[in-house]
Amino acid sequence: MRHILLIIIVFIMTPFSLARSDYGNQQANEFVSSIEKRLVGFVHHTVFNLTYSSYQFGGKRFDPSHGVYVVDCSSYVDHLLRAVTPRAYSSLVNSSGADHPNTAHYYHFFTQLTDKPKRYWDNVSHVKELQAGDILVFRYKNSAHHARGGHVMVVMDKPTRDVDAFQVRVADSASTGHSEDTRPPHTSGIGIGTLLLKVNPKTGKPAAYAWKEGSHWKKNVKFAMARPLEKAHASSKK
Repeated sequence: MRHILLIIIVFIMTPFSLARSDYGNQQANEFVSSIEKRLVGFVHHTVFNLTYSSYQFGGKRFDPSHGVYVVDCSSYVDHLLRAVTPRAYSSLVNSSGADHPNTAHYYHFFTQLTDKPKRYWDNVSHVKELQAGDILVFRYKNSAHHARGGHVMVVMDKPTRDVDAFQVRVADSASTGHSEDTRPPHTSGIGIGTLLLKVNPKTGKPAAYAWKEGSHWKKNVKFAMARPLEKAHASSKK
């Protein structure tokens, strides 16, 4: 009789355990996706409430109340991360030792990430794995293969394959717009547009980029990609 009662109890409790597990997984997924939703929403609010914006190297003029932004690419991404995911941004700042990280700091920090989430960030290994809210950075290589200069941007949507390349919707501050860009022609500043990436077929990693449709492919670059997280990985060392 005791065995029968145990079987009945297990049978009754199993659906509740499964439901509880499913609910926990759903909560976790919603928790993770909340960053991408907030980041994308914040970008849209910023871009579509602009009154004036221009790209300026080293620029750090932010005036959200009047819709004025005179910034470079890293200052803009810094601003977005600081507002939406301050823990991830603080992790980047603390690791780099820079109060205002630039493309070099983003690149070196991302390349130090492992395949496991760490310090409020997760490494993104392949272009096809990119999703809204991820950060994409590249650094130019000179003849001695040393990186000099670069660009950093926020991914706004999952990449779509276009023949032998991927179209990636990005938000950035730049001297000129991309394809299908929110910036008017021949203007600079912050906006949303489409960048093209070619991947290494063996690794799935980006190997070259075209600023817009019809632009020349730039191959003398090094890429890094990462995803900001709401929580630090349990085994990460800060």
